Amino acid sequence: MSFSPARINADLKLHARMDRRQLLSASILLAGASSMPAPVAAATSSGAKRKKVYAHWHWFPTSFDNWPADKDQYADYLSPDGTQGKLRAEGGFVRERPLPRPPRPEANWAVLDMLDEIKAAHHIGLDGFLFNMGGIDDGSPYMIHLRNMLEAAQQGPPGFEVILSIDTVILVKTPVDAIADAILKLARNSHVARQSDGRLILGAFSPEQWDVGRWKELLQRLTSSGEKVFFYPTFLDVRRTIDFMELIDGASMWGVDKLSDVPLLKKVGKLAKQAGKVWASVVWPQDFRPHNRWFSECHNSELFRASWAAAMEIGSDAVNIATWNDYSEGSEIRPSTSIQYAFYDLAAFYIAWFKNGTMPPITEDVLYYFHRIESTEAAGTGSAQPFRFATNLVSRFADPPQNDIELLAFLKEPGELTIATAKGSKSMKAKAGITSFRIPLVPGKVSFRLSRGDANVIDLPSAFEIRETSAYQDLLYHGGSSSRPPV
Repeated sequence: MSFSPARINADLKLHARMDRRQLLSASILLAGASSMPAPVAAATSSGAKRKKVYAHWHWFPTSFDNWPADKDQYADYLSPDGTQGKLRAEGGFVRERPLPRPPRPEANWAVLDMLDEIKAAHHIGLDGFLFNMGGIDDGSPYMIHLRNMLEAAQQGPPGFEVILSIDTVILVKTPVDAIADAILKLARNSHVARQSDGRLILGAFSPEQWDVGRWKELLQRLTSSGEKVFFYPTFLDVRRTIDFMELIDGASMWGVDKLSDVPLLKKVGKLAKQAGKVWASVVWPQDFRPHNRWFSECHNSELFRASWAAAMEIGSDAVNIATWNDYSEGSEIRPSTSIQYAFYDLAAFYIAWFKNGTMPPITEDVLYYFHRIESTEAAGTGSAQPFRFATNLVSRFADPPQNDIELLAFLKEPGELTIATAKGSKSMKAKAGITSFRIPLVPGKVSFRLSRGDANVIDLPSAFEIRETSAYQDLLYHGGSSSRPPV
């Protein structure tokens, strides 16, 4: 894509400290030594490899152009005047970006960026990326990113792999032979994912967009060329799974972006396993699409945690995290300007839990927080928009908005939790383990505390003030933790 860079709108600023951020290297930002408590890091490297966890990789790299962060493509996407003004009414394409880095001097900066991403993903226990193939021409952005990823993987942690996943919506009219040729060429790379028996793992987003005959043609073409396939698609409309049962070896589903979807996730997963298919449960942190004018309610960190619990309850064979970096849907777990490291660090804990079958021991106290920076109902927000963003317009059964501040505590022993706002403080006693404590969203500054007896163990101010007015709504849940300073 080629859009002229624009200044970041003041209302959609990167939530502070840009100068400080640009002094930090990508390696510090994405794979710092303080990324998680030691027990979690140990658990994810303990050799529990039977169950695998992947993250969906979309087309948002660390940098599109290696420009300074105030002038680059992300600055354009964040600005209401970006994308040639096409999304001025919506306030821009996205509301956050990857943590910025200074321009790199190396000619292969894009490969080095991808290597940092791979290291960051591996650091929390991810086995690989599920790469969304939205183009197969050599010059397409998708293929450029994929080639960079595969080149970086050669230099990265051993065993990190890439699942090729066809975006059927984009490639619906692309000739089958052309798709097969592209897959066969890519499959020569040793970091393209395979089953233990050597079969190529082939994913697909929304396979139901193609009829069964088109899929049979593609699979037969690959087989006749000597490439046996383990077909592992991700269904958007899970009701269509039955139509493809004879073709698939495993499956996952998309769209579990609200709590009311979790029971369906468990039901579909159980049915797939009963049919003898490998099942990859999906885990989704949140979903906010300003360019589409809607959001889904994820209840702070609850959707993320409930999705992991569902995967473990039904005995999922694998997990697909949606997503690593889809900023157009606000579903990324990659460390970013609004969510910081919150979902990234939580993912490390739950990946270890999922792989090992037992909750990792909590040997140090950590407080996480999740809250929006404005209420969905605040009348003074979105003043420059000709409309207000609504809950998922695709479904009339959307979960209603909820406006809470959440303190998610990981405690090694009992303590007292406190959330302080402009309207006062509220406290609760918490046992050792994981505790979610919520209060209604209140404008102004927010802080969090863990105390034991007369001693304050942790005092943690939120890096994000809750506002009552804005030109454009920002309904992303923001986050942070006591284990890291805000960046």
